[in-house]
Amino acid sequence: MVTRRLLHRIVPLAALVLALAGCQDKAPIDPVALENAARAGDAKAMARLADLLGHAENGVNDQVYPKIVALGQEAVPALLRQAASKNAIQREYTLAALGTLRAREAFDALVAALEDTGFERRYIAAWALGQLGDARGVAPLIAALNDDNETVRRYATRSLIKLDRHAVEPMIAALPTATTRAAGYLIRALGDIGDARAVEPLLAQVSGPNRPLVFQALAKLKDRRAEAALIEGLKDADWRSRSFAAMALGPLGSPQSATALEPLLDDPEVVVREWAARSLEMITGKHVRYRDAKGELVLPYSIYH
Repeated sequence: MVTRRLLHRIVPLAALVLALAGCQDKAPIDPVALENAARAGDAKAMARLADLLGHAENGVNDQVYPKIVALGQEAVPALLRQAASKNAIQREYTLAALGTLRAREAFDALVAALEDTGFERRYIAAWALGQLGDARGVAPLIAALNDDNETVRRYATRSLIKLDRHAVEPMIAALPTATTRAAGYLIRALGDIGDARAVEPLLAQVSGPNRPLVFQALAKLKDRRAEAALIEGLKDADWRSRSFAAMALGPLGSPQSATALEPLLDDPEVVVREWAARSLEMITGKHVRYRDAKGELVLPYSIYH
C-alpha cells in the first residue's frame, strides 16, 4: 500500500520524468531542414518557416528570413496568413518579406498595416508598398505623409519617389490642400522625381511656409520657368532659401542669373557664398573665388566630377 509520505516523493519525481520526456520529444529548430522540406513541397514546413519569423530568441527569425525569401513566390501564401499577426515582430518580418518578394497579392495587407497606428513598425508597410510598384499604393502613401510617426513619413516619401511618374499627378493634386507638414514631403518627392509637370505647382507654393524646400526642389528640376522666382529667392531672409536658389540658378546659365548671384559672394553665410561662386562658374565658364569660413579666398569644391 502506498503511504502518504511515499506519494509526496513519487509525484514530484513523476512530474520531472514527464517534463524531461517532453523536452526530448521537442525537436530542435532546424531552418535548413525546414527550407529543404518546403522547397520539396511540404506545406507544413512552409507554414512553420513563416511562423518562425516571429521567434526572435537566439536570432531564429534572422536565420529564417533569408531562407523564406529564397523560396520566392511559393512562400507568399504562407506569409499572407501571418500578415496581420498580433506578434509585432512576426508582422514586421512578414511584411518585409512580402515587400522583398514584390508580392502584389499583399497590397491590401500592406495598406491595412500602414493604417494601423497601433503597429509601431508600420513604416515597413510604407517601404513595401514602394517595392510592389503598384500605382494603387500612391493614395495610401500620400495619406501616410500626415502620420504622427516621422519614420513612417520618411519611408512613405521614399516609396512615392520609387513609384516615380505614377505618383506625380496625384501628388500635384494633393499639394494645394495638404497640411504644411505633408506638403513638405510632397515637395521633396516631386523634386526628386524631377518631372517637369511639377514646376508650376511648385511655383504656386513658393510664398508658402515650405519656401526653402520649394527652392530645393526647383534646383533639381532645372527648369527656366522658375528663374524669376529663384532670383527673387536670392534676397530671402532665410539663408536656406538663398542657398537653394543660388544652387538652382547655375544650371540655367542665364546672364541675368549671373548678375543676381554676384552680390551673394559677400553673403553672411558661407554656404550661400560657396553656391553663388559655384553657380557663377557654371554660367560664366570662369573660376570664381569666395571667402570661406576662415576668410580666405578659395575656389568652390567641384561636386560635378
